[in-house]
Amino acid sequence: MTENYNYFYDQYYNDIADLTERLSKASDPHIVAIYRGGLPIGVHLSNALGCPLSIVKYQSRDGEDQKAEWLLNLTGDKKLHPKFFPELIVVDDIYDTGETFRAVLNLPEFHNNPNYRTIALFGNPNDDKVTYLHEQVYRWIVFPWERVKGGM
Repeated sequence: MTENYNYFYDQYYNDIADLTERLSKASDPHIVAIYRGGLPIGVHLSNALGCPLSIVKYQSRDGEDQKAEWLLNLTGDKKLHPKFFPELIVVDDIYDTGETFRAVLNLPEFHNNPNYRTIALFGNPNDDKVTYLHEQVYRWIVFPWERVKGGM
């Protein structure tokens, strides 16, 4: 039986503040949110950093996606990034097996741009170089935006 861990908005806000501070030094940040779990994080960081947001879809747990695909791809928009490659910052809620991050990083935009990093709120030690703020420890994380009542 997997233990549930309730992650609350106050914890989330502290984590977003931490990530905003860490990422504020990026030279030309561009957030890439993984649909669905990374969307709240991506939108929040994009607004906090005042930078563009792109969205990639790859559902391994709740869907049957065979490969990652862009839902919104602004990474090559020359009006947003006129000089060099932007620093692509891929965000998701959880790094579990790594399948999702590996699928996303298999997109050509990442092969053509060596300037990227990957971040999750929760994760496990990994060889994929995905950094995370909290260890998952094989718990089921219940995020505040997943609750419909109670514990908000």
